[in-house]
Amino acid sequence: MKVFIVSVFLLYQSADTLLDIGYAQYKQGIHEEAIKTFNQVIDLDPNNPEAYFLRAMSFQSIQWTELAIADLKQAIMLKTDYAEAFQQLGFIYLIEQVPNLAIEAFNKAILLTPELAELYINRGSAQCMLGNGKKANQDYQKARKMGINYAEYMNCDQ
Repeated sequence: MKVFIVSVFLLYQSADTLLDIGYAQYKQGIHEEAIKTFNQVIDLDPNNPEAYFLRAMSFQSIQWTELAIADLKQAIMLKTDYAEAFQQLGFIYLIEQVPNLAIEAFNKAILLTPELAELYINRGSAQCMLGNGKKANQDYQKARKMGINYAEYMNCDQ
């Protein structure tokens, strides 16, 4: 039993170390190397939501959008309250001009982190894409009250 506990500890120690290495690679812009490192983390610990999230960020950095979406969904499945994953998923859908899915993801992120003004700006932009000017402007107003005002982006006059 003692050997098993030590082995499990070393496994997670190794996965955590690799996760840190992959994150450093991601921050340095070495995205394909970061992806390889995150693959190793996932091989060691397939239930690590952060590994999927960070690999998704790396995929998105090199425009591998479908893989990024799949990894974000996996991260959310593993950690259902992963606000950052919902936020990033919404952002990808916004960029890809799939506003209904963007709104769905931003709604979930807002439930988890209602104090993040950027979520309201992004959801407002998705609402605007759908022609929902009133809802968009409500979100923009909420962001303004929170101290964010990107006037050039926060206007949905139809």
